[in-house]
Amino acid sequence: MLSSLDYVVLASYLALVAAIGLWVGRGQTSTRDYFLGGRAIPWWAAGVSILATETSVLTFIGVPVQSLRGDWTYLQLALGSALARLVVAWLLIPAYYKAEVVTVYDYLAGRFGSKSRNLASALFLVGRVLGSGVRLYGAAIALVLVTDLGFPTAITAIAVVAAGYTLLGGLRSVVWTDVLQGGMLVGGAVVAIYFLLRDTGLDAAGAFAQLQAATTETGVSKLRLLDLSFDPTLSYTLWAGLIGSALLTMSTHGTDQDMIQRALACSGTRGGQRSLILSSLLVIPFAALFLIVGSLLWLELGGDAGAAAVAAGLAEAEGLANSGRAYDFLFPFYVIRTLPAGVRGMIIAAIFATAMSSLDSAISALSTTAVRSFWRPYVKPGRRDSHYLVAARVFTVAFALLLVAVAVVVWKTEGAGDIRSGFGVLTLGLKVLTWIFPPLLGVFLAGVLTTRGSDRGNVLAIAAGIGVLLLVELWPRLFVAEPPFAWIWNPLVGASLTFALAVAFPPPARRRRAGAGQ
Repeated sequence: MLSSLDYVVLASYLALVAAIGLWVGRGQTSTRDYFLGGRAIPWWAAGVSILATETSVLTFIGVPVQSLRGDWTYLQLALGSALARLVVAWLLIPAYYKAEVVTVYDYLAGRFGSKSRNLASALFLVGRVLGSGVRLYGAAIALVLVTDLGFPTAITAIAVVAAGYTLLGGLRSVVWTDVLQGGMLVGGAVVAIYFLLRDTGLDAAGAFAQLQAATTETGVSKLRLLDLSFDPTLSYTLWAGLIGSALLTMSTHGTDQDMIQRALACSGTRGGQRSLILSSLLVIPFAALFLIVGSLLWLELGGDAGAAAVAAGLAEAEGLANSGRAYDFLFPFYVIRTLPAGVRGMIIAAIFATAMSSLDSAISALSTTAVRSFWRPYVKPGRRDSHYLVAARVFTVAFALLLVAVAVVVWKTEGAGDIRSGFGVLTLGLKVLTWIFPPLLGVFLAGVLTTRGSDRGNVLAIAAGIGVLLLVELWPRLFVAEPPFAWIWNPLVGASLTFALAVAFPPPARRRRAGAGQ
């Protein structure tokens, strides 16, 4: 358990986060400030905030599990993700700034009509609540291990802290606290690597040599980077990274308001583009940092057998029916039981940093979208801006409570995984995103790349795309057989099918006439 010094370190960090959130968020009087930080966020801060948000507690806890139980092929997904950010910066950011949107779904309203915007906004609300609910569950793992709290109480406590400073400071508080939390994230991983090397009694070269000589349960190298097999049932291959992961990142960073809102908060198109380019340059080193943690943890625990024994003990102690789920506990368990006082507090603070940097932005984006897409145009149109600012804060609280509910459900149902498809809570968090955002990407690409498409046609196209992906997800239950492809290929199927159906519909006659007259 944590010592008094650890609690002092953790409390100091939380106090600093609260102070930053309150300071930078002071004096906000408009929805422009609350939603977009006054469009005065520096591009480098926006880029760090993007990375801090996506590098959630799922990364801090989940990525080490990928190299601990398997190899380094997860890095192939990071490669595809890095390339996709460059495409979003070049293709979508200019379109959004030209349309002067507050949310990316406003672009659909201008390009196609209100039906497209409303459906996309509603799906974002559903997808982001599901995805962030998984993240919140992952954050609670650390708190449960260091306290006597149960999962529901731990989940609620984390959500309350994250919602608190978001409620007061809006996006500006989110971005600047994310900058601090990004530093904590890197610092926590570096400190963990130092102590893991110390505890194994190896220097970096010795650890590398042992890992290079070791193999996984399937007989491949523990340091394998590339899997060139073209098998759609596998998730961690080079092709899955360059195609599936790239399209997933285009979906999340181009159509998910949670990710794109920082790029929209910069002073202009170039700033928004630079923020995504910076995150592209950092994403692979970040992923590698946590894969190093997992590989060294594998050595420290005594290989597969040692890790399995510790996981089984944790599963029994925490009352988990599936010992595979306990692998998500291994890194926090090592931190708590092995590292010296003060250092434990610092790394646990880093875990909380990753949790809050993901939750605060999700809550902010959900609130922004709810007000802009539904409350303002349909429920209370024509009110003063101060009314919508109050509504945004009410929605902030409401979505925090909803995330708590989803996280509790995830806690009761989360599973384990396997070596070729990914493990535990990280894979679950990524998988949720592939059901909704790729079909949205298909419609956005139809809007940016073509002059075709209609408001009603987009509704049908998105419905078909999501329907096919959910059919694949339910495949084992419906047909008692393995699905035809792994979850990482959902973005290709969902985006391609939706794009093809969307462009099959011609634009309305009035828009064709308007285009001809220009």
